[in-house]
Amino acid sequence: MRNDLSRTVLMGHLGADATRKSDKAPVTFRMAVTSRWKDNAGDEQKHTEWHNITVFGNRGKYAETLKKGERVYVEGELRSNTRPKTIGTETVNITYWEIIATDIERLTVKKDDEE
Repeated sequence: MRNDLSRTVLMGHLGADATRKSDKAPVTFRMAVTSRWKDNAGDEQKHTEWHNITVFGNRGKYAETLKKGERVYVEGELRSNTRPKTIGTETVNITYWEIIATDIERLTVKKDDEE
């Protein structure tokens, strides 16, 4: 019997440089993926979705070199996690989603004069 499969493929731009909180921590970055289409009136519309990307192991060394604005391809597994958050006097669990990257490829390098 085959294992179940969770696979997500994204192409977009980094919103900030990839970071690592400590030597043993995973590398993380946020990635924007923008969809564009024309509405019934023929006007261009767009929607940007932000994704949290987490990179473990040797791929993290490569991911650390990614910079804000670069276009990247990311393939990985979608995961949900919960964190407690205090709102006023009440603590609630907040669910957030992240992509655990299994493959990353830099597609373009942003030139300094484009910033």
